[in-house]
Amino acid sequence: MITPGVLALPILSAGIAAIAFLGWWRAAARSRALGHLAADLSLEIDRLREDLSRMEETASFDRLTGAWNRRRFDEAVASEMGLARRRRAPLSLIMLDLDHFKRINDAYGHPVGDTVLAGAAAAFRPVLRTSDALIRWGGEEFLVLAPATTLEGAISLAERLRSALEAAPFPNAAPMTLSAGVAEYLDGESPEAWVARADQALYRAKTEGRNRVMASRNEGPSGNQRGPNLLELVWEEAYGSGHRLIDEQHILLFDLSNALLSALLEGQPPAVVESHLDTLLHHAEKHFRDEEALLRKAAYPDLPEHHAEHARLLASAHRLQAELKAGRIDFGRLVTYLATDLVKGHLLTEDRHYFTHLNASLGQESRA
Repeated sequence: MITPGVLALPILSAGIAAIAFLGWWRAAARSRALGHLAADLSLEIDRLREDLSRMEETASFDRLTGAWNRRRFDEAVASEMGLARRRRAPLSLIMLDLDHFKRINDAYGHPVGDTVLAGAAAAFRPVLRTSDALIRWGGEEFLVLAPATTLEGAISLAERLRSALEAAPFPNAAPMTLSAGVAEYLDGESPEAWVARADQALYRAKTEGRNRVMASRNEGPSGNQRGPNLLELVWEEAYGSGHRLIDEQHILLFDLSNALLSALLEGQPPAVVESHLDTLLHHAEKHFRDEEALLRKAAYPDLPEHHAEHARLLASAHRLQAELKAGRIDFGRLVTYLATDLVKGHLLTEDRHYFTHLNASLGQESRA
C-alpha cells in the first residue's frame, strides 16, 4: 500500500522540474530573441555605415565628372596650404574654363553638354599626377590643385591639359579648347584671394582670345612672392618618354628638385632643407624601383647597367643626406647633384636610352 506522502514526493519533484524546464525554455527563447535582435541591429548598423559612406562620397565628388566638388576642395585646401607653409614648398592652382561651352548646350542640348564635361574630365586625368586634385568648380569650370608645383611648373601642366582637351574626340561638338589661369600660393594669402588671382588670370586668357594659359604674378598680401629662381628646372614636353607612369614620376622629381633648390637658394634652415631632401629621396627610390620593374618586363638588355646607375645615384644621395643631418653639408655639391647628376645626367640623358625599347615592347600599355 502506497501512502499519500510517499506519492506526493515524486509528483512534487516532477512539478519542480517542469517549472525549472519552463523557466529555462523561456530564458532560452528570450536569449534567442535577443540574439536575433542583436544580429538585426548589427545589419542595420552596417547598412547605416554604407549609407553614410555613400552620402559622404556623394557629398565629396561631382556626380557627372567624378571630380572633387567645392566642399571637398574647401576641406583639403587649408591642409595643403598649411603643409606648403611648414615645408616652404610651392603649391599652385589652375582654373580651367571650357571655351564657348554655352554654344554646345544651345546647339545640341544639355545631355550633349554633360557628355562633353565628363569627356573633358576624362581627358584631363591622364595628364594629372597622382598628387594633383581635379575639382569641378561649377558649370564648365574646373580647378586643379597641384602640390609641390611652382608657378612655371603649373603653367607647363596647364598647357598639357589644354593640349589634351584639344586632342580629345567629341563626336557631337567641334574640337574643344580651354582657357586657363594659374596662380602660385603666396604665404599669408587666404584661399579666397588665391582663387580670385587664378580667376583674374583666367579672365585675361579669355579676353586675349581664349585657348591659352595666363598666370598671376602679383605679390601677395605680405609682398613676399619668391623671386625668379635661376636654377629652376622646367619640364618640357620634349622630355616625355611616352609612358604615363614614367612621365608622371619624372615630373614629380622635377617639382621636388625645384622645391629643394628653392629652399637652398632662399637660405632656409637646415631642417627644412633636410625635409625636402628626404622627400625627394623617397620618391627617387620609388621611381627607380618602378622603372626597373617596367624595364624587366620589357626585357631591356641594358637593365644591369641602368640598375648600377640607380645604385650610384642613391648612394650619392644618401651620403649627402648623412652629411646634411650631421651639419656639414656642402650646398654647392647638393645643387650639382640635383641639377647635373639626377636631372640632366639621368632623367634627361640616361633614361632616354630606353624610351624607344620600352614603348615598342609594351605597346599600348605604355600609354595606359
